[in-house]
Amino acid sequence: MSILPIGENTQIKVGEGDLAISSDYLILLLELGVEFGLKQSELLLGSQLDTSIVIRPGISVGYKSFFKVVANFRAKQPDMSLAIVYGKRMTLSKHGALGIAARHSRTANDAASALVTYMSTRAEIFSVRRERNAESRRLYVDLEIESNDDVYFLILAYFISIEFVIRQMLGYAGEIKTRIELPIKPELWYGTPLEENTVEIDKEAQGAELHFSAQHCLLLWPTDILDDLLPLFDNDLVTMAQEVCEDELKSILQPSSVSQVVARAFKDAEGSLPTVDSIATTLNTSAATLKRKLKAEGHSFREIKDEVLYNKAMKYLRDTQQSVELIAEQLGYSDASNFAKAFKGWSGISPSDFRKTLVC
Repeated sequence: MSILPIGENTQIKVGEGDLAISSDYLILLLELGVEFGLKQSELLLGSQLDTSIVIRPGISVGYKSFFKVVANFRAKQPDMSLAIVYGKRMTLSKHGALGIAARHSRTANDAASALVTYMSTRAEIFSVRRERNAESRRLYVDLEIESNDDVYFLILAYFISIEFVIRQMLGYAGEIKTRIELPIKPELWYGTPLEENTVEIDKEAQGAELHFSAQHCLLLWPTDILDDLLPLFDNDLVTMAQEVCEDELKSILQPSSVSQVVARAFKDAEGSLPTVDSIATTLNTSAATLKRKLKAEGHSFREIKDEVLYNKAMKYLRDTQQSVELIAEQLGYSDASNFAKAFKGWSGISPSDFRKTLVC
């Protein structure tokens, strides 16, 4: 079932999951699977998607359906190093208007700014942020959903895409010392042998390394080369591409269904939980009518509430050092005990135990 739309065809949404990912990336994965002798019907099994998805670029796919396909692929091809092959195929043209804005930016740093601002138009499952110091610039990915190896497979592919795209835009043939860090277990890597939890990414990316068992998902680049003027800089093209991205961003932020309105209310809530009555009031309708409309869309108030709060809770537990008590308060629970009970109902483990499962 769909809740939030993204992408070029923002009114078209298929599959299950409130957050969406562009079908362009799914099509690439299906094509890669075929090259390994996997049938598309086999990869799509259980995803609520059919084979027509391969001729529908630029539409939105619910993240649950997307990652079911990733899980099916990795069940047959568990080598995490295949994310490099996948990521190298995510050329700029596969990133829609965002790719055009990046390709024709003034500098690689400007391209990174476009990525931070508009990444949600291509994938709503994570947000991107930057940090810098005198030596390096870091691009962090913060997840909006529960982390697992299938999610890290996609993030690694994204980082690989960015890595190769920036090198191509710079036209720099020499070695560039860059680094990708991910919470991936070394035993999932079947490619080039590791040395101290580190591996060279690719012969075509001299100086690029992948570090395993990291605490965060990040891509690090040296500061000194990212401000060089890019050869394809075109301000008119950048402006046009950014206008398209802005339109896509607005379509995400402006819910077009009752389910989206309810999901957005819980995502934006801090310190208190919205109720059926309070959301119904914002829509100038009754609670009974709101519930009836949600049912017609294939959702329930409780289902949306639980999914959004679970994702928010995991994000707080994973990305901050805040106490369980403070997280419970931010999520709108009366006390930590009620929050812990709810979290265990969602995940099967307590918030404290969830934190212990995170790779350090």
